[in-house]
Amino acid sequence: MSLQRLSADTLGDLHGRVLRPDYTRSRVTPGVLHLGVGAFHRAHQAVYTDTALAEASDWGIVGVSLRSARVAEQLNPQYCLFSVLSEDSAQQELRVIGSILQVLVAPQQPASVNAAFRDPAIRVVTLTVTEAGYCLGADGQSLDSGLPGIQADLAQPDRPGTAIGLLASGLKQRLDAGGAPLTVISCDNLAHNSRKLRAALVDYLARVWPDVLPWLDEQVRFPCSMVDRIVPAQSEAGLARQAQLLGVRDEAAVATEPFSQWIIERDFATAVPDWEAAGALYVDDIAPFEAMKLRLLNASHSAIAMLGLLAGRETVAEVMADAELRAFVESLMSLELLPGLAAPPGFDLPDYREQLLARFSNPCLQHRCAQIAMDSTEKLRQRWLPTLADQRGDSLLVRALAAWCYLVMDTSVEIKDPRLGALLEVRASDQPARARLAALLDSLSMESALRQRCLPMLEAHCADLKSGSPPARE
Repeated sequence: MSLQRLSADTLGDLHGRVLRPDYTRSRVTPGVLHLGVGAFHRAHQAVYTDTALAEASDWGIVGVSLRSARVAEQLNPQYCLFSVLSEDSAQQELRVIGSILQVLVAPQQPASVNAAFRDPAIRVVTLTVTEAGYCLGADGQSLDSGLPGIQADLAQPDRPGTAIGLLASGLKQRLDAGGAPLTVISCDNLAHNSRKLRAALVDYLARVWPDVLPWLDEQVRFPCSMVDRIVPAQSEAGLARQAQLLGVRDEAAVATEPFSQWIIERDFATAVPDWEAAGALYVDDIAPFEAMKLRLLNASHSAIAMLGLLAGRETVAEVMADAELRAFVESLMSLELLPGLAAPPGFDLPDYREQLLARFSNPCLQHRCAQIAMDSTEKLRQRWLPTLADQRGDSLLVRALAAWCYLVMDTSVEIKDPRLGALLEVRASDQPARARLAALLDSLSMESALRQRCLPMLEAHCADLKSGSPPARE
């Protein structure tokens, strides 16, 4: 017999160990607007907000999908209830989350999205749109007005297709409706994420609606935040397993790890949910936390993905179970990524490294190397280039970069990247290896001096890879 679908009517059918919302959901009203209702948001900010709803019921989330209706089709028929399975080899928790109240699809429901931005009850906007969603230029700081999506939005700003265009349009709507204050928080893996978001928005607004800028300066704040939780893409097998654990079918189920961290800069224009009570940390200086996470977790994750794809390993845990690959990752973290980091107050960096190694090795997380490798031209620029710029001579990180170059140039591994066209041109090119490598480094917006220093080392490592020598071998 097929299982019934998760909904308000089937909460009573959940198995006994499943945790349920401990507040009266019918009393919850919207207070947060979130752009990008993917798996990470559901396993991270939505969970923190769900906990905060036990103290105040006016912080429900209205989600907005920027393009696809898929998440709306998963959540809306379930009254936006969904489950989060967090587990490792020592513990397991299964919890139903009720903080999301509605999911809108921006291209299909523009009037409803505009109404949400105008609503003064919405005091906070959060975003998880991936690094590529910020449409930043080669400097990583300003709007790339040459991107086709941005050009289309600038031509028709009332019909935005990008996150930047949608947020700019929403700010215009809010100003026209009376200009209630707003707090906008980026929850993506970018250093100084909300500041970069603000810079891109200011550039966009100056071209389209410059009248919004004085109000934005006075009434809108952009606190940066650092988010940390590993959330793999869900599989059909994972959905089936989670249904059996729940006792009902959940089309929006997410699986993650027990660890979760959220650090938020204390810079708000409005009240915000009591995320501190849910475990978030408010700080005055977020930079050390951002650097720690981007360099130790995100940079290591990208290296694991490249090594894993080359070695035919599907998941992060499989890479960490390979003694040679694990030794490479441990050495990369200890010898190249950790030195030079300033520990945030109260943090032990060597202990954090050991925690990360244990999290990477979690056999319950089926975190695919291919998922981490997506959008690498955006990710590697943020995660690897600052460390490479500080290095002299050959290094483990240069070998990891060679692995990425080799995957693009000389393998049939599928590429999913905002600069897909340029990367495929390199793959199809019959130019000498150094010229092709230079084009790849250009796609990362690598500075000229660093590019010239790296090219001969990358050429040698790629030649070794072509002859069958793995990058993890000393």
